[in-house]
Amino acid sequence: MRYLDAAAVRAAISIEDAIAALRCGLSASAPPQPMRNSTQWTGGELLVMPAEGGKVTGVKLVTVGSGPVRVQGVYVLFDAATLTPLLVADAGALTLLRTAALTALATDLLAPRRATRLAVVGTGPQAREHVGAIRAVRPISSVTIVGRTPAKAAALAAALDAEAGGDVSDADIVCLCTTSITAVVRAADLAPDVHVNAIGVHVPHGREVAADVVASSFVVVDDVQGARREAGDLITAVADGAVSDEVFAHDLASLVRGHIGPPGGGRTLFKSVGFGLADLLVARLLAD
Repeated sequence: MRYLDAAAVRAAISIEDAIAALRCGLSASAPPQPMRNSTQWTGGELLVMPAEGGKVTGVKLVTVGSGPVRVQGVYVLFDAATLTPLLVADAGALTLLRTAALTALATDLLAPRRATRLAVVGTGPQAREHVGAIRAVRPISSVTIVGRTPAKAAALAAALDAEAGGDVSDADIVCLCTTSITAVVRAADLAPDVHVNAIGVHVPHGREVAADVVASSFVVVDDVQGARREAGDLITAVADGAVSDEVFAHDLASLVRGHIGPPGGGRTLFKSVGFGLADLLVARLLAD
């Protein structure tokens, strides 16, 4: 059984391959998936995310803490028929790649084809990852990095050939990659036909977008079960009376399969909390 560290995971899978694997995997039917479990530890949270699909099964054990490295863990991939372990891989790298690839897939299906201006709120690893992912699906001509700490925003912008500072008002695509539990953008901050990706928060009491953003958008979630439990952006909007429970109705798989379609215009919102099948679809590339 092999162990693949973070560098090996990144060397094995490109963002383009990860997007393609998710598009293909979500277009096909899959067996009912177990729900992920969360355990609160003294130092943070443990997530256990099992999944099954095709010839492999897998489970991600990942911790979310407050140390220098926020997300850590391992992914174990098994042969589905014999349940023999095939490999163990760094879950932090896999999660970065999977999350950004899911966002890019949703963006490719929801954002206007003419979208060229990207704004990323956040300065951490997911912010960096999302710039490359969105560039893979749209001809991005300008990138703006918005962060609470100007020095961090400037450093990330310099590394990504982007600009630092400013706001999100002129962006065609906005990626929210923060750990904030209070809204960082409101409807008045956004263009009328912008596509927004909210991916940084997965707790029911936290949100990156205000209720008026949810109410003014066509909303797609990555996973309905997970969103109902953890998508605080939507949960709080329902609790505030801004939207009905139907806000959870549209998931990414339905969009990929053509069961639902994006509106002809207006604002769109993709809310992601992460789910085990997406991890498996990307991890399967490692076995291949």
